[in-house]
Amino acid sequence: MKLRVLGLDPGTATFGWGLVESGGDRPKHLSHGVITTPASLGLGERLLQIHTELRQIARSEKPDRIAIERIFSQGNVQSAVAVAAARGVALMIAAELKIDLVEATPSEMKRAIAGDGRAAKGAVTRAVTRLLALERAPTPDDASDALALAIWGGGAAHALTGSGSARLDRSAASGAAVESGFDRAVRKALRGERA
Repeated sequence: MKLRVLGLDPGTATFGWGLVESGGDRPKHLSHGVITTPASLGLGERLLQIHTELRQIARSEKPDRIAIERIFSQGNVQSAVAVAAARGVALMIAAELKIDLVEATPSEMKRAIAGDGRAAKGAVTRAVTRLLALERAPTPDDASDALALAIWGGGAAHALTGSGSARLDRSAASGAAVESGFDRAVRKALRGERA
């Protein structure tokens, strides 16, 4: 079954998005980009701009699922609050448009896409470029991370079925920990093997 997954990497200055179709032999790149807001705007105005543009993207691209990054902060509370606000806009749009939603921590996504939960951004970008058979690496990093989340979100369909959960969250992690066919296909693609 084909699944259109919109990956979202939330931020207030730059909000990455990437659309991938899963369900074939390998995920297929459909589109990607970023929503940028000027630093001269207040937080409320930035969130309004993100809401307007993201809602338009979701309505025109018609994703079956949204895959979004969970908030993970190692100390910069001010940055985490701003990201949380942008993430809240995305969650609201998913609920409003009745789009299925799955969430991943950065380490969960990196482990699934690059094989290492602590992979650097460059390693994730290289893995995304290879997995989607792109001629050049997607830019900026926010769009690349969003594509990685979309790839993860498509593979999460298998984990969701195996775990019996309607959402992939911490309660479903035990069902998702076992290597799936998707995980094996990703590992083979990263090594340059045929699936």
